[in-house]
Amino acid sequence: MNGPGAGNAREFRMLLSMARAKWPWLLLGMACSVVTVLANMALLTVAAWFLASMALAGASGTLFNYFLPAATIRSLAIVRTIGRYAERLLTHDATLRLLADLRVRFFERLAPLVPAGLGKMHSADLFSRLRADIDLLDNFYLRLLLPAGAAICVAACGFVFLLAFDLGLALGVAGLWLSAGALLPWICLRLGDEPGAGQVRAASRMRCLVVDGLRGMEELMVYGGQARHRALVQEENDRLIGHQRRSARLESFAQGAVGLASGLAMWLVLVIGMPLIADGAWSPASLPMLAVLALVSFEAIQPLPGAWRMWGQIRVAAARILDITEARPPVREPVDPAIMGRESDLEIRNLAFTYPGRTETVLRNVHLRLPQGRRAGIVGAAGSGKTTLQQILLRFWEYDQGEIFLGGRELRTCAGEDVRARMAVVSQHVFLFNASIADNLRLGNPRASDAQLLEAARTARLEEFIVSLPEGLQSQVGQFGARLSGGQARRLSVARALLKDAPILILDEPTEGLDAATESAFWQALEPVMRGRTVLLITHRPAGLEYMDVVHRLDQGELLPAGAPLHHL
Repeated sequence: MNGPGAGNAREFRMLLSMARAKWPWLLLGMACSVVTVLANMALLTVAAWFLASMALAGASGTLFNYFLPAATIRSLAIVRTIGRYAERLLTHDATLRLLADLRVRFFERLAPLVPAGLGKMHSADLFSRLRADIDLLDNFYLRLLLPAGAAICVAACGFVFLLAFDLGLALGVAGLWLSAGALLPWICLRLGDEPGAGQVRAASRMRCLVVDGLRGMEELMVYGGQARHRALVQEENDRLIGHQRRSARLESFAQGAVGLASGLAMWLVLVIGMPLIADGAWSPASLPMLAVLALVSFEAIQPLPGAWRMWGQIRVAAARILDITEARPPVREPVDPAIMGRESDLEIRNLAFTYPGRTETVLRNVHLRLPQGRRAGIVGAAGSGKTTLQQILLRFWEYDQGEIFLGGRELRTCAGEDVRARMAVVSQHVFLFNASIADNLRLGNPRASDAQLLEAARTARLEEFIVSLPEGLQSQVGQFGARLSGGQARRLSVARALLKDAPILILDEPTEGLDAATESAFWQALEPVMRGRTVLLITHRPAGLEYMDVVHRLDQGELLPAGAPLHHL
């Protein structure tokens, strides 16, 4: 179990550095919080003094001016209301902007890691980091850091006020403040670290299990695995509830301890104050005023123990985010990337590649020359290195030796984003977001108009289907494109590639899993898209090779000499 100063400096620095751009707003929000708490303390303190003074005046029959205290109470109530609103507005706005910036940064760092740098990381775990883990970080600013600063300021003001009445009283109440605002949070931090960290990890594992169950529902039903999978989810759920129960018990203990400290502070005022009133050192109305002050001064301290109990959750969430944002991409970007032109000729010289941590060479002595506007097919069995070659061309993997030239520029000298911007991929695995047809098409060109979307759909022979839908381009495709047929999903990917307007088109098993009629219609829709582009078809089947100018065969990592397409057919 570790605190922020023991083995967690990386996460703590990350959380503080994130707030650097928003510090003025966060500090202003903390100032509003201090003003709000002080106004509330002053309101209740003045009210207690006012009521006691009125009672004493009534009992003694003396005159008492109640207009000034009444006006002060009303003014403090207005200040408290405005301060609370301003504090919430400023701190929440700044924190939400921080988290939005972090999500953008997370996604920017995530993109270069796909697919090579993520290993076997589950998609549900990635989404959990992007949403749930980042959401957890708002507790660091709103419940932990800013309240701690506000509590210090409020305690300092309270100490000065009590010191004007009695040194012993000020020191005694300050000791209770330290116990409730420093010692108790430290205890909660130590005891809450393990269950807090366990909650984050258990919740992530359970999300992965639930997603696996939903995706594989059909297979689980066919093979009778529902009961076993349900037991796994229940086991993880029980583990999560166990961690939550421990945290809830700690929270209850912390709140009770703070309540006890505030009660002791009030009794301390009574014990010290009554003899002083009897001696005439204090006025009788001072006793209820200081007793209420001691009691309400714990308003600023009360949230601290529960907030530091959450440090374990915040720490693990921050570490999981840093695992992505600080991960080294498999491909190192050049310091001064070359400026790329529109040329789209592709040349590979003596390419070799071995996956990190393995000894078997996947690609060796690969030579390929593909002039601009020409089409080449690469045929090979599963495991021959076809997909690896595609990922190397897209700069997802760094090749061990050899050279690859795109438009006369070696790929290592070019930025990965620039390389990928010049390549459009139509794959057998068409990923579609659970959004509208228009949203999925605009992945190819975010600035495309509806007219451009329909034009691309017309070329891909998808326009007639889109127009027939009641909502047209705004029709939802469903989870993973469930509302589209296989052929429609492939044609949508063709339209998306057309919108990207990339000079190089890579076709990775584009008709795998389609029936003969749909496959034929797909190639007819793809033909106009290939015109004028440099095309590389990667496949293990003869379909589509008749559209290629030359065909190569990839065998055990080696690219054999080119031949005429009909020869391979």
